[in-house]
Amino acid sequence: MSSFFTRNLKRDYPVCESASGVWLTDTEGRTYLDGCSGAIVSNLGHKLNCINEAINKQLSQVAFAHTSQFLSEPGLELAEQLVELCPVDFRPGAKVYFTCGGSESVETAIKMARGFYYVQGQSERRLLISRWQSYHGNTLGALSATGHPARRKPYQSILADSIHINADYRYRCDCSISSESCNSDACSLKRANELETAILMHGPQNVMAFIAEPIVGATLGAAVPGKLYFKRIREICDKYNVLLIVDEVMTGLGRCAFNFAIEQFGVSPDIITLGKGLASGYLPLGAVLASGKVVEAFAKNGGVFEHGFTYSAHPVSCAAGLASIRYLREHQLVEKVASKSTEFFERLNQFRKFEMVGDIRGRGYLAGIELVSNREQKVPFPANLRISQLLSKHAMKHGLLLYPGSAFLDGSLGDHIMLAPPFTISDAEMDELMKRLELAFKESELSLSRQ
Repeated sequence: MSSFFTRNLKRDYPVCESASGVWLTDTEGRTYLDGCSGAIVSNLGHKLNCINEAINKQLSQVAFAHTSQFLSEPGLELAEQLVELCPVDFRPGAKVYFTCGGSESVETAIKMARGFYYVQGQSERRLLISRWQSYHGNTLGALSATGHPARRKPYQSILADSIHINADYRYRCDCSISSESCNSDACSLKRANELETAILMHGPQNVMAFIAEPIVGATLGAAVPGKLYFKRIREICDKYNVLLIVDEVMTGLGRCAFNFAIEQFGVSPDIITLGKGLASGYLPLGAVLASGKVVEAFAKNGGVFEHGFTYSAHPVSCAAGLASIRYLREHQLVEKVASKSTEFFERLNQFRKFEMVGDIRGRGYLAGIELVSNREQKVPFPANLRISQLLSKHAMKHGLLLYPGSAFLDGSLGDHIMLAPPFTISDAEMDELMKRLELAFKESELSLSRQ
């Protein structure tokens, strides 16, 4: 028996031996098409020589230098590249704080928001508002912000105080009684106005920030809000001097057909978190982008952000991130995702022929398929069927990797799968993805019919 503490001690996992492009191979010689970029991480695919070479070059110069003593050239250049990618209104005076991944980025953003007010003498501002059916990470601060009931449940007693409001979850909007999703601007504004209600309830002088994913990722499976939702959120944050933190760990850097998913809503946040695809999985790396407004508060009040991690801005990780961003830009992959998005979703919409498909949603190369037992009434499958895991298992048997999600409605019910292929996937490989997904759906429905 292995000494490896796996995520599920009751499950056997294959051992990955090699990977190239959108393909992974295990030690038994089985190959898998990476239909979800791992955990929506390997945005550029596997085994890119230019990234490997950048890593090796940095290793030959210096592997580690602590940020309390040194900066690194890859870190400095990567920060410049990231700010250049930001929305225009965000760029003036913006700076980048590097972490080792998405959870650390969210944790850092929360502390940065607290520090922003603390250094200005507003120490009473400590409350964070987030949303139900959200995911922001697994460290205690990030999990406190997270709105996934099942992930929170074991640790509820040790989580920090936080306030949750409803997301603009259009498939299950209060007004949407048919099998379709809501398209009402009024409903989006109603959900956004819940933020103002929460701020007033807890006192504007006590609230420091609101955090949200532009498109809800792992928890709701690529749920896209209405076009007016974030504009109203921005108005409310400005009215009560509350910072807007946008969690782009999953959605950022081209995944949703924009450099940052928030751009499609015409809003500029105060803080942006990144992770996952920043170094495309070649090394652990995350980042927090602080707007000039946030940076200025620290600069004018002692200049110190009391925070840090041992491996923050690790030179080799930053070299991998820099090479990834350069590849993304030089090969115009954000533009490619934007141009291919319509076709991607047209092909996915063909899977509505399966009765278990309730909704298909998303943007760019980030798609979610919600699975239901009754399409007309949007009834979720019983939790014991673990339908998203079943579908993922059948897909894996056919050499396709999916990203399943469950228990997001109430901590027990709710299933979806996500598809998020690497941006580098070819047309022929996309054909193969759809073919294998079809087989997985057919076998899953056959398995259900036998129960």
